[in-house]
Amino acid sequence: MSTSKGSLVVLMSLFLLSGILTACIANNNPAANAPNGEKTGPSDKNRIITIMTKDSVLTEWPAYQKKVEEVTGVNIKVVAAPTNPDDMVAKMTTILSSGDHSIDILHVNDELITAFSRAGYLEPLEKDVMTSDIVKNYSQQYVKDMITYRDSIFSVPSYLDVLVFWVNHEKLKEAGKDVPKTKEEFLAFAKAITKGDVYGYGGAWERSYVFNEIGTFINLFGGDYYDWSNPKTREALTFMHDMVQKDKITPISQLADIYDPMIQKFIDGKYGMLFMYTSAIPTFRRAGKYGPDKLDIVPMPNFGTNDAYMASWHYVLNKSSGKKEDAKKVLTYLASKEGQLAYNEMSSRLPARLDVINDPNFKGLGVEKIRDYIKNGNLRGRPMLPQSMEYINGIGSIFQKYVSDEITLDEAAKQAKKESDRMVVK
Repeated sequence: MSTSKGSLVVLMSLFLLSGILTACIANNNPAANAPNGEKTGPSDKNRIITIMTKDSVLTEWPAYQKKVEEVTGVNIKVVAAPTNPDDMVAKMTTILSSGDHSIDILHVNDELITAFSRAGYLEPLEKDVMTSDIVKNYSQQYVKDMITYRDSIFSVPSYLDVLVFWVNHEKLKEAGKDVPKTKEEFLAFAKAITKGDVYGYGGAWERSYVFNEIGTFINLFGGDYYDWSNPKTREALTFMHDMVQKDKITPISQLADIYDPMIQKFIDGKYGMLFMYTSAIPTFRRAGKYGPDKLDIVPMPNFGTNDAYMASWHYVLNKSSGKKEDAKKVLTYLASKEGQLAYNEMSSRLPARLDVINDPNFKGLGVEKIRDYIKNGNLRGRPMLPQSMEYINGIGSIFQKYVSDEITLDEAAKQAKKESDRMVVK
């Protein structure tokens, strides 16, 4: 769907903030070598920026934070971002839209970078952080699709995430099946293992998450996410509906699930297959379930195409920040090769910089699988509108009503078209 005609408007709703933000202030650290080899000097206790991120709960975060502080000479105060997607959108939107300068850098997803950049909430970074010599090392299509708006670049992608096909090889062996490569093989394996509380396929179909799977199945069938009258799109949606209502190979209860419960059920052996990002690899490994004879990434099945989504989370700079100089020091490091490797060491997620991924000396977890996806498949950026979260929730709600048999496919298509049309001022 082209948005070149007419102006795009941001319709994101602002919510009241609830709860108390928790913060931790790092201790002063000695200087270390910056990426350019120059000494930054000792960190100044008065040079403090605040970052809002979900990553601060990770065990390895303190060491990562210390490294960033040592290299940049800037101390970091951390505010934990809400884990619930609606709460995260509400809190971040309120901070940015109100001109609140208490948060300098935010860690946001594809949906929010699209919305916030169009709303004018973010500071452009192309002149002194994401310069041409740095940007050339990132996926050019992704830079164009996701972080560039009106010739300005608004983020430092922190990692590369691919929405890949996962299979439980223990279940596959029990069923005497090979890795599914076609729609027919997908259904055959799913039906073979569905019994009791074990299902062939599992998903995260909560209204703000199901967007990823709707798009994935539409891609596999060769449809168009924005056109629910497209025969291939309708075929994909019917397939998803029938997995619940006809074939009963996936549970209706997953309409309430976000990624955390879906992942746990996969770990517990409740699902035979799912689509999930590569960022789940560390979780599966910590659970002792990651590997070629357990839970592993396999090639994307081909229902007509084998397209897969790529995504990232982004460090962005609040336009209202009063500490932009220090914030940009931190962002410059995070965009560097060294900074990307540091993030990988902290999170085990694959770097966003392709020069790091393609370096034969880089041994990141799952990198061989992703190199194969990059080489043999078509990686696509997810379709986004500026008011992405409102649109995603709207389409998710329509989809939930359809798979619950509250409305027909024709009714769902009509409502989806109306939802799409209202997001663009002609």
